[in-house]
Amino acid sequence: MLIDSFENKQKIVNNLIEISEFEGWSDYSLRLAFNKSQVDEKYLDIIFENKIFSAIEFITELRLKNLLELCKTSSEFSSKKISDKIALALFNFLDLDKNNKVSFKRLVNFYINPQNLIFYKNFGLKPTKVAFSQSYRVADFIWNLCGDQSTDFNFFSKRMILSKIVIRSFVYFVNDNSLNSCATKNFIEQQILKVLKFNKYKNISKQKFSFLKNKLDEILLEQNNYPKKMSNLLSEIPFIRLIKKNHFK
Repeated sequence: MLIDSFENKQKIVNNLIEISEFEGWSDYSLRLAFNKSQVDEKYLDIIFENKIFSAIEFITELRLKNLLELCKTSSEFSSKKISDKIALALFNFLDLDKNNKVSFKRLVNFYINPQNLIFYKNFGLKPTKVAFSQSYRVADFIWNLCGDQSTDFNFFSKRMILSKIVIRSFVYFVNDNSLNSCATKNFIEQQILKVLKFNKYKNISKQKFSFLKNKLDEILLEQNNYPKKMSNLLSEIPFIRLIKKNHFK
């Protein structure tokens, strides 16, 4: 077996998750995981080039691989609409570690620990950067899993919005003590619902603005292109006419 094989990496990170529950997430915990896995520490830089950060990235990829298998074998997933697919995929991704909540709560602390800024030579802002990059990786994977074919700005905006939901949901999940993490499931659904409502109102506002603009253009072009007085222009805007006729009383 190659020293940096998938099997070796998987064994090491599984031990890392167990150890980090007590020791926290650090290069020291990773070395302990190597020892427990009976892999010589001298290979650490070969197996995980960026030490603890590479190990975290491998765990993310491992969980995404597990998520893909879950969704492939789920008839429930394929029959759902996009928003429900996203909610289900994100919940299933988190729920893969339902027995590791204490360890991943320590991971949240690692990401936001202010001491990383004080001891900049050790980590600095790297944990925070990794947290954001991994949340974006998860968001991108879920959108692709749902068959997203958007391009340009829409491609990135979808993933940025979902990556924020991933971070919020992850923090909520590690503190969720409800049966079967049902509170997390509800939280994810509510977060997605908020985004859908916002987009709905945004689209309605755009449509209304476009309608008013077109109506003003029509009025200005009437009567052989002679401009009307402003008072007359205002009086012909639809909602102004409604107010005059007391339709809102």
